[in-house]
Amino acid sequence: MALPPDQRRRLQGARPRPASGVTGLPKESALDTVSLRLPASPEYLQVIRLVSTGLAAGLAFTLEDIDDLKIAVDELTAYLTGPQGREGILELAFTVHDDRIEITGRGSLSGVAKVRTELTQFSRMILETVADESSLQQKDGSPTFKIVKRKSS
Repeated sequence: MALPPDQRRRLQGARPRPASGVTGLPKESALDTVSLRLPASPEYLQVIRLVSTGLAAGLAFTLEDIDDLKIAVDELTAYLTGPQGREGILELAFTVHDDRIEITGRGSLSGVAKVRTELTQFSRMILETVADESSLQQKDGSPTFKIVKRKSS
């Protein structure tokens, strides 16, 4: 007995999508959120880049916008991991909207890992060029960041 297409998609892990142009969602509603928990080590930054660029490609971002997003992700996650890595975990959430991706990150770091959350002038210049919004700060004693990249019109 064959499964109906909507049940087959659910079993394969894909969420059924409304027909094009009829979303039933307010403009500000997220379509999907993808979460990652990784060791706070530079070796795992490739995974974060792959997820962010894959989601951007799925939204039909231009190649230039995908490269910009990758640069922004590299810049802010490097602040959390440091060049040698840190003890602890990076927690990231990639929230996908119709017109943008929002990426939030938090370092749940062990020990006395002091993370610089003041961007250098060069980092600020890079982020202002490649991201629509970005921030790096301490929140509840943990370093956090946020990146928003909108799809080009």
